[in-house]
Amino acid sequence: MALRRLAWVAIAVIGCSGKPKQPATVTGADGKTCEPGRCLEDFSKQISERKPQTRACYDAFLVSKPGVKGRVVINFRVDPNGDVTETSQGMQDAQIDDETLVACISDVLKTVKFAKSATGKATRAYHQFEFSPR
Repeated sequence: MALRRLAWVAIAVIGCSGKPKQPATVTGADGKTCEPGRCLEDFSKQISERKPQTRACYDAFLVSKPGVKGRVVINFRVDPNGDVTETSQGMQDAQIDDETLVACISDVLKTVKFAKSATGKATRAYHQFEFSPR
C-alpha cells in the first residue's frame, strides 16, 4: 500500500514538474493567429526600439529630397531562429519610393532579433514607418 502511494506521488511530481507549455498559437491584436512573440504587435514593439536608426535613414534621405514626408511599408520574413532573411518595399500606394531609403531601413530590420518559432516555421510580416521632417 505504501509503495503504491509512493508511486502515485512520484507520477504526480514528475507530471507537474517543469514550465507550463506556451500555446502553439495565440490571437494577435489584428485578430489573426500567430505564435507567441511573433505577432505583428510583437514585431512592431521590437522594431520601434530601432526608431533612432530608421530615423537616421530618413534624415539622410532628406539631404537629397528636402521636405518629403510620408510612409514606407516594408515586408519582411523572419526565419525560425528569429532572424530577418528577406525584405522588400510593400506595394501600397502613396509611399516614399526611394531605393536607398528602403535599403537603409531594410538593413536596420536585419539587425533585429525576433523570438524563435516554437513550431520551427518562418513568419511573414510588415511594418509601416511614418516620416516627416523635424
